[in-house]
Amino acid sequence: MGSSLPKPEFQSHIHDKQVKRGEDIVFRCEANTDRLEATWEKDGERLYEGDRVSISQNGKDLSLKISKVKEEDEGKYTVNLRNHTDTASDSASVVVLEYDQDWRTIDWGNNHSIKKSLQEYKPSGQGPKHLRILLHGPVGVGKSSIINSINSIFQGQVKVGALSCALASTSFTKVFKTWKIIDKETGLLPFVFSDIMGLEKEDYKGVHTDDVISILKGHIKDDYKFNSSPLSKENTNYNSSPTLDDKVHCLVSVLSANSIHLLEEDHKLIKKMRDVREHASDLGIPQVVLMTHVDACLLVKNSLKNIYSSKYIKKKMQDCSNKLGVPMNCIFPVKNYSEEIQLDETVNCLILNALKRIVDFADDHVSNL
Repeated sequence: MGSSLPKPEFQSHIHDKQVKRGEDIVFRCEANTDRLEATWEKDGERLYEGDRVSISQNGKDLSLKISKVKEEDEGKYTVNLRNHTDTASDSASVVVLEYDQDWRTIDWGNNHSIKKSLQEYKPSGQGPKHLRILLHGPVGVGKSSIINSINSIFQGQVKVGALSCALASTSFTKVFKTWKIIDKETGLLPFVFSDIMGLEKEDYKGVHTDDVISILKGHIKDDYKFNSSPLSKENTNYNSSPTLDDKVHCLVSVLSANSIHLLEEDHKLIKKMRDVREHASDLGIPQVVLMTHVDACLLVKNSLKNIYSSKYIKKKMQDCSNKLGVPMNCIFPVKNYSEEIQLDETVNCLILNALKRIVDFADDHVSNL
């Protein structure tokens, strides 16, 4: 009698892969014997040699190659081993980091036109002298850096005005501060940013929700130092008769792409942000989300122009939308100036496009007052 065939087993395994569109995928593994048949599947469907698929079996060494990966190649890949009596299988997943087409269009060469429209902007009708834009969000998401980045664009060089701290676990901003944007060519621009203390999950830490709501209504004066308890009407920093210029005309929530997953549905931070959004809605104030730290995605880190083909970025934006209830077309991924010492037109482009939408929303709001 002949010797029985050994049971098929894997001496080495295939592993999950993340690839860019256009790259090649290669799976390699080793069986314990060459006396077997090996087949490959994708999502349960058998793969055959041809087109962009190459299958190789050289003794115990097995390989599968998919050339010039497309989005459709994403899925679960399985290699099956079989002899007359036994079988074995091994699986791994492929994630394609990019969509085949950008899911949002942006004109990367339109910076001059957008910047010019913002330089020439004047508030509608008999409205305020300037639009007031309030930035709020958790500690460390880059609120102050957004102000610095916008000022840098209009000053023509990287600026640091609103102080920030890259490694802060508590808010670096302690007082309510209005920041004016000055263009080096045209002077003071008719929109200002209100920078506030960051939100924290503990009730006694970070900016108090009632203070944020008071800021929306224009009741808090500049340079007010935030406390664990909200500002009372008897305090000298309380503005009992706010003008239209004192009130907020657009609420901008700031979240970081690399920490959105930590904000669970029942997280106190999300509840605080939703409470502020609800009061803003009651006041008719438009709302936008800026998503920072987009270079947490390696695809985007390599080139910002990949931002609207990145699956990672779109998923993070969808997480923002689900958690805060803000529609996707009001969420804008941006990169702040952090390590750069020279301006970059792709960085500028994302910021200018977001700023233009913020100003448009705020202008619509004041024109209807």
